[in-house]
This record gives sequence, C-alpha cells and structure tokens, in this order.
Amino acid sequence: MPKRITLISNIKKDIPDSALVSVMNTLDGFGCDILFSGATDNPSVKGSPNVKLIENEDPDSLFDGSELIVVMGGDGSIIEASRMSRGRNIPIVGINCGRLGYLAELEIGETDLLKKVIRGEYVTEERMMLDVEIIRGGKVRRRLAPCLNETVLSNAPISRLADFDLYCDGEAASHYDADGIIISTPTGSSAYSLSAGGPLVCQTMECIIATPICPHSFTLRPVVFTGDSMIEIKNAYCRMNRMFITVDGRENEEIFTDDTVRIRKSDAKTILARVKSGGFINTLHRKLGK
Repeated sequence: MPKRITLISNIKKDIPDSALVSVMNTLDGFGCDILFSGATDNPSVKGSPNVKLIENEDPDSLFDGSELIVVMGGDGSIIEASRMSRGRNIPIVGINCGRLGYLAELEIGETDLLKKVIRGEYVTEERMMLDVEIIRGGKVRRRLAPCLNETVLSNAPISRLADFDLYCDGEAASHYDADGIIISTPTGSSAYSLSAGGPLVCQTMECIIATPICPHSFTLRPVVFTGDSMIEIKNAYCRMNRMFITVDGRENEEIFTDDTVRIRKSDAKTILARVKSGGFINTLHRKLGK
C-alpha cells in the first residue's frame, strides 16, 4: 500500500465537490499522505492533517515521494499528469470526469475499485511515448516534452494545402500534399489519428503511426512503422501560411522549410494502473461502441 499519493483534480472540469470529497476520504481512510493539486473550499479536504496542498505545478513538489497518482478529469488531465511525472515511473489511475475518458480506469462513484488500487490489487500497463526534436541548422533547436498521444504537423491561421516529406530511418518514405500529418503512438491511435482515418492499434504495442490529414491523393494512406523507427518530417512548406508542430495539444513550435522534425520512441513511459478485466477490446466496446 502506498504511503504517499498524488491527487490531481482538474480545476477546468465541473467536478462535483461530493465526488472529490469521496475520493479524498477514501485515500485518507488508508492513512496515506496526500499531495493535492486542485481547487476546493471544502473544510474536510483542507482540514485533513494528511493533506498537503500543492499550489504550483512544480513536479518536484507534486510528485515528491509519491507512489501512486490519482487523476480526476478527462483524458487530457491524464496526459498532462503523464507528461509532468515523466521519468518517475509512478502508476497513474484516472477517474473519468470528462466525456469519453478513454484512458481513465474508473468512473465517478467507483470508490470500491479505488480501494483495490490503493491496496495494490492492480496490474500495470506500460504505454509508449515519443520524443520530439526540432532540428535547425544541423543543431537541436528545441526538445519538446514526450508525447503520449500524438505529434501533429499543421498550418495556420487558415487551412491551406501544405507540402512536406516523410522519412523513416533516413530514407524517403513519401511526399505529401495535405493539410498536415499526425504521428501517433498506439495510445493516440484512438484519438486524433482515428478521427483522421488512422487505424486502431492495440494500446500496449510499440509502433509509430503516420496518418495524413486530408491528403490530396487517392494513394496516400496511414502507415504503421516499427516502434524503433526514427521518423523525420522535412521540407514543410505552405504558401502564405505558417507551419507548426504541436505535441499532445499542449506544446507547439513554429517550423520552417529548412527545419527537420525528428520523432522517435522515448525512454519515458506512461504506467497505468488497471483493476478492470477485459483490456483493450472491452474498453473499445465501453467507450466507442455505439
């Protein structure tokens, strides 16, 4: 049983105070120290001697000595917790307070299952992440935080057809005339990539999926590369528009025609705590089966 738990409550979600109190009381009942990041005026939360309020997003404060991360929010909240805690290998359990909550293991009200997690009665599931580098003038201009879902090449402010080349392990894979491209992990295969026509991939696999966005061709289709591949985007150009790389919808960087975007498997992994049976297929049916 963990001695210290990080609890993150997304302040942008309309999370019922009763749900937060229920989760907090469950954790408190096990005598765990709780590092809490969120917003509440409830005295039973603020007044507990086991609760330490973390008012900033400094990972060293939020995850100091933590053995489990509990996230109340949607998939975006879980992704953010994964990025912030990267390299610490702390299991994450999500409590869905959003819409699909595809990454979340629990729903609001499933406190009995949360108790199982705290008692250590869960299995862990490792998810691959991607490192993203912007190379300019032969040097690394910027390293973006590892992504759990996807890296997207797009243009703005008005959608226009862009030109770019895709390379795999130094060899030309394809030239694209398209609105952009999504380079995703298996976790991200059920997100933006799926909406753009990409394949659903078993989440625990290690592979890299390249899904073009609205390609101006009948022959350009999504491609699945091995997990050890080094993917590069080069020669990105869009007349009258600027080009951007966006990682997990959070970090972005403007890129220029002579830049290279290099994407490969990260040493960092996301570890999810699982207590429900059925795995990937069961989750597909529960979340997307309509």
